[in-house]
Amino acid sequence: MNTKKLMDEILAILRSIQNDEKKLKLLHDFMMKEIYDESELEEIPEKYKKVIFEIAGNLLVGFTCFFNLETLEVESIPQKMIDDPEEFEMITGEKYTDAEMKHLQWQKYIEVEPMESHEAFKVMEYFIDEVDDDNLQNKLTNALNRNKPFANFKYIVETSEYRQKWFDFRQKQWELYVWDTLKTGINT
Repeated sequence: MNTKKLMDEILAILRSIQNDEKKLKLLHDFMMKEIYDESELEEIPEKYKKVIFEIAGNLLVGFTCFFNLETLEVESIPQKMIDDPEEFEMITGEKYTDAEMKHLQWQKYIEVEPMESHEAFKVMEYFIDEVDDDNLQNKLTNALNRNKPFANFKYIVETSEYRQKWFDFRQKQWELYVWDTLKTGINT
């Protein structure tokens, strides 16, 4: 059986159980245990690790980053400044002109924006699977299903014994997100 036919059959099975949480959980658990191998994930090349760590950290605090493909330099600009320069000026009392934006002088650069909220939400969902405390798992799942899921999740996880594990997990996920964005630009 060829790959396309196998994939079509797998997708048909998934569609048939998409509303059955019990079967989906069973399939997920099987795949995580028997098929999925984290070591198969693409490793970030050493020359980019430091800059990816920096970009991920800046994205987490609301910056948009620009990566110079030739020098590996990074320019980070607050999202507010890019979205609404007048509001930025009103808040800070400073004017930020195009002349001050180094990336505009670069020949080749990649713009890296923060994750969309639905992507950041997925990171929180994935983290819940990393938690081996059923009580905390339930609290975090409930937090994501209520109003203000980001604030609720943050409060619960940051007041738990999993606080540092969350920070490490989130950083790693954001680094993978940055690498995925960069490698697309690097390879074009």
